[in-house]
Amino acid sequence: MDPITAITAATAAFTTIKKGFEVGREVESMYGDIGRWMTATQVIKDSHAEGKSRGKKYGSVEEEALETFGALKKAKAMEDELRNWLIATHGMNAWNELLRIQADIRKKRKEAIARAKRKQEQLISYILLGLAGVCSLWVVGYILYKMWSR
Repeated sequence: MDPITAITAATAAFTTIKKGFEVGREVESMYGDIGRWMTATQVIKDSHAEGKSRGKKYGSVEEEALETFGALKKAKAMEDELRNWLIATHGMNAWNELLRIQADIRKKRKEAIARAKRKQEQLISYILLGLAGVCSLWVVGYILYKMWSR
């Protein structure tokens, strides 16, 4: 997801969350919306940190910088408001606990991706080793065949 799409998704999810709070919905019933919002804001932060292309052509570096700055500030303002709602609803440690859970999930996903990559590399190694073994056997067999056919 590019940053422009991410800020649009974050704004839409945040609007839904805000309306939910205004009509008195429980926080628990809005976890899906909060999750979508958190994912979109993380994309904004990651793409800024990694310096990814913003998905469209800019006339200048200044234009791109201003748009990125605006997206980051908007995401930060939404985050501050959401943190206040969660603290008001679930107590002072709610936001920190949410961030801790989010960090744990992110760490587990990263480990799972690394494990899958190692497993794939190991499989490729086994396949290449097997092919080398088959080729070696073929060469030995060919040499033996030539020796006996004389």
